[in-house]
Amino acid sequence: MSPIRKIACYLTVILLLNCAVQGELLWMEDLYAAQTLPEQNTRSEFEIYRDTMELIWEELQWFPVPASSSNERASVAFENTWMAERNYGGKRSHEGTDILASLDEAGYYPVVSMTDGIIEQVGWLEKGGWRVGVRSENGNYYYYAHLESYIREWEPGDPVKAGDILGYMGDSGYGPEGTTGQFPVHLHLGIYVPLGADQELAVNPYWMLKYLENKKLTYSY
Repeated sequence: MSPIRKIACYLTVILLLNCAVQGELLWMEDLYAAQTLPEQNTRSEFEIYRDTMELIWEELQWFPVPASSSNERASVAFENTWMAERNYGGKRSHEGTDILASLDEAGYYPVVSMTDGIIEQVGWLEKGGWRVGVRSENGNYYYYAHLESYIREWEPGDPVKAGDILGYMGDSGYGPEGTTGQFPVHLHLGIYVPLGADQELAVNPYWMLKYLENKKLTYSY
């Protein structure tokens, strides 16, 4: 077994214990079962979780918000709000992690791609504001939402490398195109894995972000 696979398996076991406490694993199993054919649903809970997570762990490279080399007050923070209640547009669950800015200034913090991949979605969403979606080489989808602006005019199919700046953190969304100021400046990060037949499963980004906390690029801003 390669060292990377050993690390991934070790982290998976740790994550499994944490997720069991939250009931997250049960949620994933139920959703997976509902989206697969009966004859396909033969893997154990651990196998489903392990295979899903390993594809993500092996491609993660950078925390999505770089550290500032010129302003020590420009920090970020995040908590595990997975499946927390959200009410805009109707009651729903939070499929992601919010990375909050210590400086509530839209357009100040750069947002970088966590992985290599290609731009798949870009532009305005009512709930997500200005967002960009990157599809990794393993087929996983990374969703960066509530941006203030983009670093360039991205087009679907554009390649990106891990660490490339995608845009700047903002407070866009929760309304028609151009709406801002409905909540504090932050980055919503969502991670989705493919299940086949155009189905995708959201996974909790919190654990990936904890792993990447010590893997930050440093930019002057």
